Amino acid sequence: MRARVVIVNWRKTELTLRAAESITRQLGEGSRLVLVDNGSDDGSVSALRAAGHEVVALEQNRGFGGGVNAGARGMDEDALVLLNNDAVAHEGFLAALLKPLEAPEGLRVGAVTGRILLSGRWVPAGPEDRGVLVSREGQRWKRSADGGVKLVNSTGNLVDASGNGYDRDFLVPADGSSADPDVFGLCGGACAIRRAAWEQVGPFREDLFMYYEDTELSWRLREAGWSVRYAEGAVTSHDHAASSGTGSPLFIRCNVRNRIVVAALHGPRSMAARALVRTAARAVKGPDRGPVARGLLEALGRLPRVLQQRWDRGSAGIGTSPHC
Repeated sequence: MRARVVIVNWRKTELTLRAAESITRQLGEGSRLVLVDNGSDDGSVSALRAAGHEVVALEQNRGFGGGVNAGARGMDEDALVLLNNDAVAHEGFLAALLKPLEAPEGLRVGAVTGRILLSGRWVPAGPEDRGVLVSREGQRWKRSADGGVKLVNSTGNLVDASGNGYDRDFLVPADGSSADPDVFGLCGGACAIRRAAWEQVGPFREDLFMYYEDTELSWRLREAGWSVRYAEGAVTSHDHAASSGTGSPLFIRCNVRNRIVVAALHGPRSMAARALVRTAARAVKGPDRGPVARGLLEALGRLPRVLQQRWDRGSAGIGTSPHC
């Protein structure tokens, strides 16, 4: 199976070259690697091309979705493979990721999501520790320079009743962990999308700019009758949020806005209502009131157009799924 691998760069040349090196040696005949530079102004394009890579240079930062769309344009390979630029593909990653797509198209496997591990090793964190990662269950972990365990970053994406898209198995110890091959959605950091599925439901929504693009595309895949599979043998190591940081105002604002937009576009009405109510509460009394409020206002400004798009899709016979 021929693949087009796309890696999006923005001012992280060294990370991008590391990711490119990890996947280049796995490319088979007919496959290619395309690096997309998202309007960097730090000499990234010259450095990437000097390393011998095919580079699509965008004049401005179009976000993750816009970068992927540019890299996928004109694709005639069998699958589109995405790899985060702050990730490293382990040996055998590409073959394991593509294998489920080799099933007959009639089985409707539209996309495959990989096993993403956090780079480094981790130990439980105490209440006084800062700069930690916290699981949905409240478990706190800090990076360790001496010992510790490997942790899972993602085995695919899920969506809860409030519209929150999140990584399945986030911060679960990697040793002995396993996950169901069937999963709601793909994680854009390490995934493969069948060309036929991409041509039917793609591309990514560029108005989201960053975060939730993969969740939104996963909704569209499901609504069109495609399934998403998890490939346990397709392993990458990921420097979690190396580009923007999970606590940055940009991260918080985009996540708030896009969660509401995607819930309103695809989820049941109760999901969008929960997303709005909980976000409004955070905007009033939460510790990140400023960026949360800005994200909420941006989402409210987009809701009329989003609801019109949902109506148009429904009128065209494209239903929504209550799966969460």
